[in-house]
Amino acid sequence: MTNGIDKKALFKLASEPYLKPISDLGFGFYNLDENTAILRFQLYNDKGPLLISKNNLTAYAYFESTNGSVSDVIELEIEDEFKGIVTITLDSAFLHACTDTTVTGQAYIGVNNVKGNPQYNEVAVFREFKFEVADALINKTSSVTKIEYIRMFSQLKQRIEQQVKDIEAAIANGADYVAEMKSVLQQGIETLNTIVNEGKTDIQAFINQAKMDLTKVKDDAISDIATLSNNTKTSIQNTADTANSSVKIASDEAVSHVDSKVAEFNKTVEENGFITPDKLNEDINNLEWQKYKVTNDDGSYTLIAMDSDLDAYHNLKPGNYYTTSTPITAASSTAGFTTVITRGSNIVKHIIYRPYNSKQVWMKRFYNTWNDWERLDSTQTDTGWVEFNLINGAESNTEYSDRNGFKCAYRTIVNGNVIERCLRINGSNFVPGQTIANLPSGFCKNAQTFPVRIPTKYAGGYLVIEPTGNVKFYINGDSSAWVSTDYAYGEMSWKD
Repeated sequence: MTNGIDKKALFKLASEPYLKPISDLGFGFYNLDENTAILRFQLYNDKGPLLISKNNLTAYAYFESTNGSVSDVIELEIEDEFKGIVTITLDSAFLHACTDTTVTGQAYIGVNNVKGNPQYNEVAVFREFKFEVADALINKTSSVTKIEYIRMFSQLKQRIEQQVKDIEAAIANGADYVAEMKSVLQQGIETLNTIVNEGKTDIQAFINQAKMDLTKVKDDAISDIATLSNNTKTSIQNTADTANSSVKIASDEAVSHVDSKVAEFNKTVEENGFITPDKLNEDINNLEWQKYKVTNDDGSYTLIAMDSDLDAYHNLKPGNYYTTSTPITAASSTAGFTTVITRGSNIVKHIIYRPYNSKQVWMKRFYNTWNDWERLDSTQTDTGWVEFNLINGAESNTEYSDRNGFKCAYRTIVNGNVIERCLRINGSNFVPGQTIANLPSGFCKNAQTFPVRIPTKYAGGYLVIEPTGNVKFYINGDSSAWVSTDYAYGEMSWKD
């Protein structure tokens, strides 16, 4: 229900060979529930929820009341293919028929047999479950109260009918009102047109006067600015000439004074056995200390335009840089911060890149050879191998069991915005051109095709995986010799 008042009861039904019914879970509905009495089932086995789809399975349910009332065999709606959840909304007529009784229900699933061959028929019956149907409290209202309600509604009907007659009479006289309203409307339109025309004339006159006033103000301002500019230039030039002369005299005197003091200081240092500035510089340069510069003097990074040159990027010296046109394609920007770290003569080297506009962190590593960019800040998810069985009579997992052969399974790996899909097929008793498996819808974004291992007497075999989830098997060349014991085995992967 889109208004959110539906009442859902969840049953978990296991596919297992035990005849005992599910214990009473306390679920119940009323005979006045309409389109809100919803039963939800989760179908599972010992491996977890069943993977279901309209393409490969059909689910049904049947209900029987203790008073003998029964329902039709009702098809269930698939709500979640990956969690095995199906739902059904109980019919209000059936709930009326089952008032004050206990209802027993049972769910069934059947594999879609597209070939219609009886040997491919598969049906699973799940455990019985029970719930109560009660009589709504409002149905127990006394007959006296019901008669009072009938009288109240009768009086209400009479009042409404009288109001309808009054409205019809008013409408009959409405023609005069309409004519009067049209007359008033026409008068208003004429008055508005007169006001608009007079306003346009006044506005245009105001605009013309404003243009004339602004032109005069502009001309006066230009004249005043030109006069002030000429006067200022003359004054500045005179001041500058005087200042230059004074500065030169002061500068010469300062230089002479400093030179005399330096000479006096050096003489004092030598006479007292102190280290001279030249000697101090020489000793400092001979000390063992790191003289390599990793940033600018103010701590900022050096700006380098790389022009997408990967070799030049690999050859950057150790340090911190801000690079543009950085040779990277998957990052949020090619402008950002680059840090180069090395261990001696480029034996081992790391380049770390951080785009300026995101929190992404990327790395390139060198040891004998450079690797591709790796993203350090993203988290990877992996479903692991999810096993499934082949359909339409195909037998699953029949090959290479003596050599640890893999089973039919699929897998999804997400790394950042990169999605990798993987598929394993192992089975026999195929018919060329047949659908042998049904994966979850949308498992592949685009149709995919891959070769698989088949007996060497044939030219080759391949699979076609469709976006609907259907997996079809084909062989190259003549397929007339193909027998039920022939097989297909292979693993494939792609990126969506």
